[in-house]
Amino acid sequence: MSTSDDALPTVYALIWRSHATDDAFDPAAFEARIPAVMDWLRSLAADGRLVACGGGGFENHSGGLTLVRAQDPEAALAIAAAHPLNDIGDTELLVWDVYYGALDVPREWAR
Repeated sequence: MSTSDDALPTVYALIWRSHATDDAFDPAAFEARIPAVMDWLRSLAADGRLVACGGGGFENHSGGLTLVRAQDPEAALAIAAAHPLNDIGDTELLVWDVYYGALDVPREWAR
């Protein structure tokens, strides 16, 4: 039997993927948007919504991941809709019912 105390916490994963493949990706267009991305992330952090963020890529596309707290999927979709990179990519939502997470990643792990 499940009670509300048994409910797993929910984190929303905003998964951004560039419209352009790696061959056609415009690094200058991406870099020009970084100040707006940083402002967006600072705003999420100030509101207590930012859990984690980072960039990377898919097999043939640049991408990124932003983990946020939100009241519900609709609120998470509103956060995703404000992603500053949406004009050069798409942001999808994954509802993550967190069973386990350990996001303390020391800088010394950097390559």
